[in-house]
Amino acid sequence: MQPPLPAQDIIVTGQKRHQRLRDLPLSISVVSLDGIGPVGLASGSRELALSVDGLALTNLGSGRNRQFIRGVADSAFNGPSQSTVSAQLDEARVTFDAPDPDLRLVDMERVEVLKGPQGPLYGSGALGGIYHVVTRKPDLTEASGSARVIGEAIEHGGVGAGGEATVNLPLTTDKLALRGVGYVLREGGWIDNAGRNRNANRTVTDGGRLALRWQPDRDWTVDLAGVLQDIGVRDSQYVTVSDKTRLREARIPEPTDNDFRMIAATIQGRLGGLKLLATSSYVDHNVSYTLDSTDASPLFALSGPSRFDSDSHYTIVNHEVRLSPVGSSRWIAGISYLRARSHTIATVSTVQDSRGVEALDRYVTELAMFGEASIPLLEQLTVTAGARVSRSVAEDEAQERSAGSSDRITKTILSPSLSLAWTPSQRTLVYLRYARAVRPGGLAPADMPGAGRFDSDDLGTLDLGMRYASPGNRFAASASIYYTDWRHIQSDYLLANGLVATRNAGHGRIFGLEASVDWLPAAGLRLSVGGSFIDAVLVSSENGLALDDRRLPVVPDFTGRLTLEYGFDLGEWKASLTGQANYVGKARLAFDPALDRQMGGYLPLAATATFARDRVVLSARIDNLMDIKGDSFAFGNQFSILNAPQYTPLRPRTFTLSISRSW
Repeated sequence: MQPPLPAQDIIVTGQKRHQRLRDLPLSISVVSLDGIGPVGLASGSRELALSVDGLALTNLGSGRNRQFIRGVADSAFNGPSQSTVSAQLDEARVTFDAPDPDLRLVDMERVEVLKGPQGPLYGSGALGGIYHVVTRKPDLTEASGSARVIGEAIEHGGVGAGGEATVNLPLTTDKLALRGVGYVLREGGWIDNAGRNRNANRTVTDGGRLALRWQPDRDWTVDLAGVLQDIGVRDSQYVTVSDKTRLREARIPEPTDNDFRMIAATIQGRLGGLKLLATSSYVDHNVSYTLDSTDASPLFALSGPSRFDSDSHYTIVNHEVRLSPVGSSRWIAGISYLRARSHTIATVSTVQDSRGVEALDRYVTELAMFGEASIPLLEQLTVTAGARVSRSVAEDEAQERSAGSSDRITKTILSPSLSLAWTPSQRTLVYLRYARAVRPGGLAPADMPGAGRFDSDDLGTLDLGMRYASPGNRFAASASIYYTDWRHIQSDYLLANGLVATRNAGHGRIFGLEASVDWLPAAGLRLSVGGSFIDAVLVSSENGLALDDRRLPVVPDFTGRLTLEYGFDLGEWKASLTGQANYVGKARLAFDPALDRQMGGYLPLAATATFARDRVVLSARIDNLMDIKGDSFAFGNQFSILNAPQYTPLRPRTFTLSISRSW
């Protein structure tokens, strides 16, 4: 994965139309996934975050993590509240309140991370920003393909292997083409369970995509796509002694299963001087996991060893139609319809008995109109204004079926944005942007202690930034300073019995600084450096109680990255050597004083060597080069964390070899 490129003519689509990066008056990171893709079995959103300033994730394990952008973090726990980051795959919304599906970055073109609230174009839930993955589309003119084999060995852990394949087939030249992607990945574990098994947290990932593109004439294109991915994690990856060990005593395995399915269709074309785009998608996402709940057995009127089993089924239906002028990105207008369902059943069981402890069957419907337009005020000054008006309805079907009264929350939401862009030269952009986003109130599971409503929270951010690229694009720099005001923060929190509910935590504010530089100082040599400072605190709690530590959870106060890459010819081979360092600062786990656990404060290093000749690419990589210890996430099991500290150690030194062939 490459850090943001310095070229100023990068085309991005994160704002729902084709725009040049140099013209965008907002903070955005674009990570190019050129070539056959990233090296490594676990190349997903958590690994990509190492190249994006301001993007952070929890680390429960693949398929259970949450994403946060620029300190807009409400909780470390996976509860019923809607995500603060909206994950998008091309034109489709893939998450609403589910964990990150962690789609593997195989045969992807790029990832765009839009920072700050994106309510005007994306609606509810986009408080922190957008994580937008862009796939490679079928090529109508040329047949091609690629294959890669990967081997991996984890020091003090297990071995892994995997394979990826991509094929592109024009069925009718210049009219119809098919593109298929498949991958099978087996990652070794590194957590040992005393008395049971070694390398317990092994992960198996299988997935694929199939895309069909039809272009009946030069003005119209139809895209159909299907995506599936299954992630199975054999056991959790936390320990309880210290972050210096990778051993724990566990009564039972704690596996996780994340199954993701999506189908999408998009038609776009020209209607006179307008471009029409209509898209529909359907997501079917199932997340299940098991935890040892023995420590909480008495709180559920049970005795002896027990296990907690949770099964959540998420679906999203999304339709959108939008118009923009042909050959221009000056304005866009559209309407959208979203229907999201969340269905969760959870039980606590012993050998003799079983209790249902969680039941959620919630529907959220959102109908919206949105638009954005740019107007030149002066030769070098442009104003851009956007707004979205939406009607949101949340319904709790589980409560109605359990003989309670039907609970329904309806809210009309206005999400505006306004920005000024000053271009003193073709290579310099200075922008000032204000945007607001709202997350509608919700309903906690009806059968859960502490169940009830939680109010809407709203967030506004003022962002002052700049981007610059030198002639020839040998030097590029970007920087921004931002202030966020966040009211009635929705936060998932831990109940005394280990279950997760949602409440309004209070009023927060976030102050942040970001900066990055990309420099080509000499032929073949490239330097990329970036950093982020975030001061995110709870100004006041919802109940007025004083807090000793007011920091918002999960997000580190400081992160820094440095990448140095040198490319050269080695006989008939083209070689590249890369060194990478990422510092992750200190963070806290939760608002609750009883869970105020610290994490972060480590500096892992990585090195990569790549050799390419003709259509063959050989790669070798070492992650966590110095095999450092550190706590990446101070949480693993919600039923025992109140009784003892928990740590999620960094993955040990890992060696990866791959060979790929394209044709």
